[in-house]
Amino acid sequence: MNHDKNLFVQTEMLNLLDDLPAELVGQHPLQFLMHLDHVRQKATQHGLSALRDLSCILEAALQPALQSGGAMTIARSYLEAMRATLDCDEMNPAMTEALMANVALRLGGQP
Repeated sequence: MNHDKNLFVQTEMLNLLDDLPAELVGQHPLQFLMHLDHVRQKATQHGLSALRDLSCILEAALQPALQSGGAMTIARSYLEAMRATLDCDEMNPAMTEALMANVALRLGGQP
């Protein structure tokens, strides 16, 4: 039964992420942020800490990027990583940290 619940949660979260294309941040940034907040709330509700953490970091990374440019690139990288967290059955804190460091390196920052 737990496996069925996990598949339901995974499907629900993937659907939410599919409804959040990176292009939306360039066209309608407020709508993107509202959808991102919904993803974060659902991730919290389902105990998906890696997904919740990445959504928080994405929001923080988008704030300056919306002013200076590059928001779509940042959104794409984080959304890809957010989807990747759903491919793992359970992610321990070390795996979460490694995933976030990977995203930071791909964006040219420091982990």
